[in-house]
Amino acid sequence: MSGYDMYEAGAIDTWGVAEGTGKRFVDGESAQYLGMSVNSTEPGESSPFWHRHSRFEELYVFLDGRGQMALDDEVVDVHPGTVVRVAPETWRAVHSAADAGRPLKWLCLRGGGDSLAGIGRDGELDRERIFPWNA
Repeated sequence: MSGYDMYEAGAIDTWGVAEGTGKRFVDGESAQYLGMSVNSTEPGESSPFWHRHSRFEELYVFLDGRGQMALDDEVVDVHPGTVVRVAPETWRAVHSAADAGRPLKWLCLRGGGDSLAGIGRDGELDRERIFPWNA
C-alpha cells in the first residue's frame, strides 16, 4: 500500500455538470483526517440549504466567479482568492452573484481533529431558513 491516493476532480469548468448538484466529494473512502469537495454554483443560484457542523471546521477557497457567503448573521463578499475559515457550530450558505457572468467555483476542505470515520456525519440542515440575499 502506498502513502498517497489520487483522485481526478476534472477540469474546473466540468465541476457539477455530470452530477447536476454543483458538488463533488473528493475524500471518499481514502481520506482519514481531511475531507474536500469541489463546488460550482451558477450565477443567481444559492446553496440548496444552510448547514453547520458540530465538530468539523471548514476552509472555503474561492477560485472563480463572484458572490457572497452567509456566516450566521453576517454576509461577506467572495471572489477568486478569497479564503474563509468557518468554525464548528457556524451556520453557512453560499450565493453566486446573478450578474457574475460565470459560476462561482470553490474548494471546501474540512477537518475535525479526529478521523472522518470517527466523527461520522455531523451535519445539520435548515431548509426553512431564509437566505439574506432573498430577504
